[in-house]
Amino acid sequence: MNKQFSIRLSRAIKATGLNPTRFAYRSGVPQGTISKCVNGHVPTAKVLLRISKLAGRSVDWLLTGKELGRKGEGYVAERPARYGRVGKTPRSKAEEEVWVARLRKVLRSASPRKKQAVKELLDALSR
Repeated sequence: MNKQFSIRLSRAIKATGLNPTRFAYRSGVPQGTISKCVNGHVPTAKVLLRISKLAGRSVDWLLTGKELGRKGEGYVAERPARYGRVGKTPRSKAEEEVWVARLRKVLRSASPRKKQAVKELLDALSR
């Protein structure tokens, strides 16, 4: 538990003019994570970067209370990734076309058992 981090984070949130719930929403961090941080939990680097960017304070200041280097250094200049969607990319059209081609191949095959199984599966999924 890091009480000093908690105090600095609370000050940074108040300085934005947002309540913690709205701050969490705007930063793309779950509200529960912000709540834990306000109570002394130090977040992961990714979450810390998002908090830093919205708060307009450096990561160094949030962690240590000191600004390092000249003005402007230590601030986050990159856009944060979408929270909770890492590794989950929407299927491309080419990938969908591959699956459609596979389904067509099964439906056009000579095996009536496979055809019937695919048709029943599609019927069940479309309900």
